[in-house]
Amino acid sequence: MKWNPFGKNKQSSDSASDAVAPSSVPGMPDPSKMGMLERIAYNRFLKMSPAEREKVMKKALTPKNVEKHKDEILASLEAMRKSRQISDDQYRLAKAKFGLK
Repeated sequence: MKWNPFGKNKQSSDSASDAVAPSSVPGMPDPSKMGMLERIAYNRFLKMSPAEREKVMKKALTPKNVEKHKDEILASLEAMRKSRQISDDQYRLAKAKFGLK
């Protein structure tokens, strides 16, 4: 058997899959399906303090950005409601928090 530098190491991949915890951020996609830069940003976001994380989220969720991505946000919320990930009350609260009608 020839060594392949690009082949996956079976021992490390088995232990890595055991160590991966479910996403601690609701609504985030599976990190194993993310691209390299997305994973880097995601891991950096998880390492932030709660205060710093809140500051970043406030900056990202400005009314201008929410309006720009309104269709995507509404589609995500509707899909979550249909799949019973969130209740109708949570759906209404999220829409109110985003300022969407």
